Amino acid sequence: MIVGAGIAGLTSAWWLERAGWDVSVVEKAPSFRAGGYMIDFFGPGHEVARRMGLLPALEARRAPISSVTSVDSSGRRRAEISTAAYEAVADGVISLLRGDLASVVRDDLRASIRCGTTVSAVDDGRVTFSDGSSGEFDLVVGADGVHSRVRELVFGPSSSFVRYLGHHTAAFSFRDVELSARIGHRYQMLTVPQRMIGCYAVRDGSMAALMLYRSASPELPADPAAALRERFGDLGWVAPSLLSVVPQDVYYDEVSQVDMPVWHRGKVVLVGDACGAVSLFAGHGASLAMTGACVLAEELAAGTEGAFARYQSRMKPAVEHTQEFGRRFIGWMAPSSAWRISLRDLAFQLSGLPVVRKLIRGSVSPDIDGVLVSASRTPRG
Repeated sequence: MIVGAGIAGLTSAWWLERAGWDVSVVEKAPSFRAGGYMIDFFGPGHEVARRMGLLPALEARRAPISSVTSVDSSGRRRAEISTAAYEAVADGVISLLRGDLASVVRDDLRASIRCGTTVSAVDDGRVTFSDGSSGEFDLVVGADGVHSRVRELVFGPSSSFVRYLGHHTAAFSFRDVELSARIGHRYQMLTVPQRMIGCYAVRDGSMAALMLYRSASPELPADPAAALRERFGDLGWVAPSLLSVVPQDVYYDEVSQVDMPVWHRGKVVLVGDACGAVSLFAGHGASLAMTGACVLAEELAAGTEGAFARYQSRMKPAVEHTQEFGRRFIGWMAPSSAWRISLRDLAFQLSGLPVVRKLIRGSVSPDIDGVLVSASRTPRG
């Protein structure tokens, strides 16, 4: 039983069903969640996708972004880093919507996904679902994100494991042909102290937006759309246009990390953000989610006895390293003062220089290669 049909859960299902497991997937959302924010997909997850044969499908969904551009409140360019310069520090990067990555994995699955369902009780391998049904399983994978219900039921309250990073974030997509043409295929962002708003054209006249702001409390507002209008309403550029189309069901969450000493208990094991969320600031969450799913399947194929412990020993150092990187990256993605914004923009302007590229590489990409073993141990079928 896999709980959660995000990237971690879908990739776990892919690997486990090909290793001979009879896989079932449940997802609490009423339907499959597409869209989301743009991610830069590379690192070990890219290698996992290659082993899965998914790179051609991912390349077909690549966003044709030419640059990352910092603008002022009037929309004038302050600084810019080209895609070519960024790719020089992030080997093999594919920029695409998080939902597009999930869709590509889902489309290659054999298992069906039961939406609108989550778990209400977990007693080792016996699972009771929110619709009143129950079942007995040899393996229960909690892949249900930062606010994991499986983690809460088996390991304890979120407060024991979730580290809040002082920010809230929101992401949504909408169609606006005129604004899409105006923004073009550039990720453009307006940054002021404590707040950032960014947008980019996706395809067919559609747009995607990302908002980020500092908040002393992790408590989420009762009306996220209204909270965004209040928080960003005084900004210029395209902020009024974006705020006028914020959907009521906008993706909105705190920015947090998950730090757990043990990722497994009995027949239950956690994967992805449920046990090791690295946060929006760190990025690489999708890459690590796919890597963790692959590593778990590898270790189960090598022998179920001790498989969970071996899986954690391989993955946890990479997760902890990326989390530490993410905490350092806050000052780059969400500068707290005007001078820090200017310093980041200066790095963009000088990104063509080798010494600056080396500095940017250390700032945008943690060294997490090496967690995967050779492809010969990877389960096939």
